[in-house]
Amino acid sequence: MHIAIVGFGKMGKQLHEAAITSGHEVVSIIDPHSTDSRVTHHTLTRQALSGVDVAIEFSVADGIEERMKLYCDTSTPAVIATTGWYDKLNALKALYSRPECAIIWSGNFSIGVQLYFAIVRKAASLMNRFPEYDSLVQEWFHAAKADSPSGTAVMLGNILTQQLDGKTTLETARLDRKREQREIHVSSVRGGYTPGVHTVLFDSPVDTIELSHTARSREGFVTGALKAATWITAQKHGFFSIDDMLDDLLGSN
Repeated sequence: MHIAIVGFGKMGKQLHEAAITSGHEVVSIIDPHSTDSRVTHHTLTRQALSGVDVAIEFSVADGIEERMKLYCDTSTPAVIATTGWYDKLNALKALYSRPECAIIWSGNFSIGVQLYFAIVRKAASLMNRFPEYDSLVQEWFHAAKADSPSGTAVMLGNILTQQLDGKTTLETARLDRKREQREIHVSSVRGGYTPGVHTVLFDSPVDTIELSHTARSREGFVTGALKAATWITAQKHGFFSIDDMLDDLLGSN
């Protein structure tokens, strides 16, 4: 594939290495702030997407609407690994679920994380029968991560609200009050160098059940993003999540 990388921070650089190693050609690298000599454009334009089979972005949430519009206007399939824009998800999905668009998004493209989501979903459906267990989400990322909470933490919280009766709202801010029963608190820590640790806890007066996923490197994220790029370029049109890809590849059962 001929790939455009949008965002050339730590994730973009690792994606570049993985793409080359996998036999793909990186024809365009777009980043407005990077001084790396490999960056070909500082602005995402039609020219930057010329000759591109797929764009993969690990960028910032600011400007996501304009970038998605350009991907659609140029009929460029896009893998959106950027996080921090999910308050706009429904609106953007409504705008870009059209034939000339081919977009797949996820807060985390790691296959291991997707399996973790499935485990948490099953566990939450079981715990729903035992209201004495409260639930919460904790995460820890390296000090340089730019958003909080991560897309992965929000997705975990959403899984819990979908499976647990009476849990309807995520609270991601610092609490200076008693947490309401309907809320799930998502707490974030930033420090050190870890590429990501997520824990879902089910806590009762007598015991605690913890389900955790620890990323050892960023390799899983970029490997999954490349898998998604292959999938979205295979004559897919519309606005997809990684769940759609996994259902297609593995079967919905």
